[in-house]
Amino acid sequence: MTVLEMWKANAAVYLLLVVLNASVFTLGNTPWMVIGMVLLALAMFYTFRQGMNFGHRACGILQMASHTAAPESPAYGQVDASVWKGAWSPARGVRGVLACGLVPYCIGCAYIACSLLNAERLVPVLRLVSWLTAMPFWPLVLPWTQTFDRLTGTVAAVLMISPFVLPLCMYAGYMQGPKLWARSEKAMAEGRRRAKAKSRVNRKRPVPRAQRPEI
Repeated sequence: MTVLEMWKANAAVYLLLVVLNASVFTLGNTPWMVIGMVLLALAMFYTFRQGMNFGHRACGILQMASHTAAPESPAYGQVDASVWKGAWSPARGVRGVLACGLVPYCIGCAYIACSLLNAERLVPVLRLVSWLTAMPFWPLVLPWTQTFDRLTGTVAAVLMISPFVLPLCMYAGYMQGPKLWARSEKAMAEGRRRAKAKSRVNRKRPVPRAQRPEI
């Protein structure tokens, strides 16, 4: 899993959440709060599972690249640098989290900075853009605040934290990669052992002789 793949997967889920929340926003605060929380929970679970798939696949790439890069391997020195970009690495997962949250985080920072500096021309535009980018997370704070026409501590917290929620869910799933890979390797090894044992049993069984017709 590369950082770009993580960014694309997160962006697709994020944009879908924004569109769905914009659709239910017009139903009123209570329906939006309930439906929005359900949608967010589903998105967090989905990105976690997606991260697990990415992590498992990345561990396979890591094992293949490591074996190929070994001096005793016939393909030693033939591993392309692009292959290593998809190999499992905690640091690569962290970079993916930062890359996924960078754009909405910068938008939120720009809105907060302009609000504190009283930049009257920029504040309305940035308020609208930041409100849209953080829309999937507003249902969480609706019980405490239902207006977003000014900068408050709650609004600032949502703008600073929300960009990294889904990426962190994906990262949590990604970090399960080694465990999942070890489990699948163990299952494959056990399957091969059972197949060999079954073939040995079949070879030991006497082959029934064909009965000759009586004359």
